[in-house]
Amino acid sequence: MSYDIWVDADSVPVNLRQIILRAASRLGCACRFVADRELADVKRYIADDTFRKRQQAREQGESDPDRLKAIRSEVRMEIVSTGENSADDFIVQGARKGSLCITHDIPLASRLLEKGCVVIDDRGYRYTEDEIRVKLADRLVNQELRSWGVFAQQQGKIDAARQKCFADMLDKTLTHMQKEEK
Repeated sequence: MSYDIWVDADSVPVNLRQIILRAASRLGCACRFVADRELADVKRYIADDTFRKRQQAREQGESDPDRLKAIRSEVRMEIVSTGENSADDFIVQGARKGSLCITHDIPLASRLLEKGCVVIDDRGYRYTEDEIRVKLADRLVNQELRSWGVFAQQQGKIDAARQKCFADMLDKTLTHMQKEEK
């Protein structure tokens, strides 16, 4: 698998992280969760996945302790310093053209699109270069309205329908990336 997944994990809910983890596991691709704190569910997944992979290697006859120790999950938890844009900067630096990136952050999505990444949000929307300019403009207008005290629309909770929309978009995007890879 020549592509990887980068997750702006500070704002991705647990139920969506589980969908991402299952997809990365199914495809065997590298996946990086980037946040300014440790995410217990991701840490637990990494430990369990590493154990499973080592156990499989033992069952296939591997007994060298050094080789077994080198077997690890393809999922990583990248903890960055607390601060504005620290996770964003880490993702932009690590992601490469063709990486799948998951974020709800419009400026980060714009930076990643400029780099040639595929970007989806946690609501099941795929960003494009044409549409990101409109999203950036809308964001500026909403910031200005908030500064004037005008009520700005809040994002709704991720209900079952939004969760399905995200899972479908993730699957569709990964399937498309697999086809392009061949």
